[in-house]
Amino acid sequence: MVQLKNNAPPDLLDIVLPQGLEFATKTIYRLFVDMDGTLAVFNRVDTLEELYEQGYFLNLEPHFNVVRAVEHIVRTHPEIGVHILSSVLEDSPYAAIEKSAWLDRYLPEIPPERRTFPPCGQNKRHYARGPVTERDWLLDDYTHNLTLWGPLGRGIKLLNGINSTRGSWDGDRIRFDKAPRDIADKVVSIVTNRGRVFDGRPQDDRHNNERER
Repeated sequence: MVQLKNNAPPDLLDIVLPQGLEFATKTIYRLFVDMDGTLAVFNRVDTLEELYEQGYFLNLEPHFNVVRAVEHIVRTHPEIGVHILSSVLEDSPYAAIEKSAWLDRYLPEIPPERRTFPPCGQNKRHYARGPVTERDWLLDDYTHNLTLWGPLGRGIKLLNGINSTRGSWDGDRIRFDKAPRDIADKVVSIVTNRGRVFDGRPQDDRHNNERER
């Protein structure tokens, strides 16, 4: 069993490894994961009022490959502490409650104490429960959130099939439609500084296929 040494800051916990366990590291990384457009399919609405309706967030379809990838990281990489960091409408009576219930359904491996729901429009870095360091990563589909995560924190853009049309993000990026294990391996490689990932957009594949026909 992996044990943690006492009396260390949350982002600098040392792992006491069983003999022969070679993959782990003494550094604890944190991975903060967005929900809308990242774990869950972005659902376009015609009016702002629809976002306030009961059941809107609870009934969002998951990006199953991304959800399963995050689950795999939680289960197999204790050196990476996974957190949810998803903005909500501050005046909505349902948003935070329904997002937590959605996680109970699809990602119960992430406990309530690791779920944070800052108000929409706020810098997510200010809600990371402690200072953001170079060991803290944000997986998000929105470039603005990733940019604000710095200067020390680093971002990974989730390409979800409808975003990244301007190409303004020049950091690591991962496609949502890869196999869960592939997504998980890429995220782990980035977070633990073993490699960079620059996936192309899913839209580009579709356009290339159309031209080939």
